[in-house]
Amino acid sequence: MSIYRSALLIAGPFVLVTGFYFLTFSGVQEGRASSNAVHLGAPETYSSAPQIKTADPEKLFQAECETRAKQVQEKISIPINTLVRAPYVLMGDYDTQTLDALYRKTILPTQYALNVWYFDRKPDRPITIIALSSQDRYQQVAFDLDRRKVGSYYGYFHSEEMRIILNLTTGSGTLAHELTHALAEIDFPNMPEWFDEGLASLHEQCEFSESENQLLGSSNWRVQILLSALDRGQLPTLKTLVQQIRIGKEREALTYAHARYFSLYLQEKRLLSPFYRKLRTNSELDQSGLQTLQQVLNVSDLSEIDPDFQKWLIGFRIESDK
Repeated sequence: MSIYRSALLIAGPFVLVTGFYFLTFSGVQEGRASSNAVHLGAPETYSSAPQIKTADPEKLFQAECETRAKQVQEKISIPINTLVRAPYVLMGDYDTQTLDALYRKTILPTQYALNVWYFDRKPDRPITIIALSSQDRYQQVAFDLDRRKVGSYYGYFHSEEMRIILNLTTGSGTLAHELTHALAEIDFPNMPEWFDEGLASLHEQCEFSESENQLLGSSNWRVQILLSALDRGQLPTLKTLVQQIRIGKEREALTYAHARYFSLYLQEKRLLSPFYRKLRTNSELDQSGLQTLQQVLNVSDLSEIDPDFQKWLIGFRIESDK
């Protein structure tokens, strides 16, 4: 599996967004935007994020995080500020008050909700998040740290370094996507790639539940990719989605959309969290997740779900036509 996860590409005009926006995202996945141009609009503001109480950072690994911050900062060629909130090392060309607001208003509520519904293991090593205020600065830092030419990509997660780099002006949905990857790497490092990307992509656009302890994914631009494939008779079966060991570059956009909307389908049936936890337990015996899916969906073969899933997808077209 690649050490890089979910670099995101801007297709269409670049839009600068001021202020903080919570957990909304539009864009196209790396390497798959050429035929799926999407206009990027300003993210919508998230309402009533829960106030999360934090543990005393001195009881965690504050010193290790501070050491990591110094190591990373030495490699970056532009002026940046650093704020350590163990297990997070927050860095960027924003002032420390802005970094602290990002921590309190986006990172903590997101982590809290993900921990309630999916993740049980607390971070055991620093997670570095580098937020930049322009595409040029994002590209420069990506090159400084990884010698990576990211073009117009929004952000990515480096799993070996436990590091997220992103252009924050595109909205905080990018951060939610990559933070899901980072926390999943700790809780379930052997998660199948299709589900890892599906769960992370689900949080590109979502909102809190009324109880404020769950992130509920909602429909986004990716559904058009699926509907187009369905119209052409080119939508793979769910079994094909699940059984692939690696996501191939040639149909990456379709696979990401398929994984996201199958995750949304499971969420609406209230099976997404049970599936995650059961698969994590069964992962040595069920590396793809196929057997676990059949168990939670109560079917003998996953192909039994395809007609219902496709009918459910068509409902999004009907909604958009109203």
